[in-house]
Amino acid sequence: MIRRTIRLLWRGAVIGFLTYALFFARLGGRTPFQHLMRVISTDEAQELGYEVGIATKKITKHIGEQVYDVTQPPEVDAGASEVPEKVADQLRGVTGPVYRREQRIEAVREEESR
Repeated sequence: MIRRTIRLLWRGAVIGFLTYALFFARLGGRTPFQHLMRVISTDEAQELGYEVGIATKKITKHIGEQVYDVTQPPEVDAGASEVPEKVADQLRGVTGPVYRREQRIEAVREEESR
């Protein structure tokens, strides 16, 4: 409990210091926030932002196509979802209440051995 409070106070102090440094400390005639806003408003930064936006759209589309392809069911069933007829015939006499299960298993084994 005390550790959590100390960590919370420490994080609050760090965030407060960074906020103060960003908005109120002067670097030359401007604050770091004012410098950042001037850099962002340049033509080169605007062009970079546009190009990053285009690249992000391409990547998003590519990843979306991959996810779509992976989530589609297979076109051809390999047969794993079907129980072979021979196995189904063998299980027909075995399934049912547990108390007579061993008797039914023995009966099926005898029929197979004939």
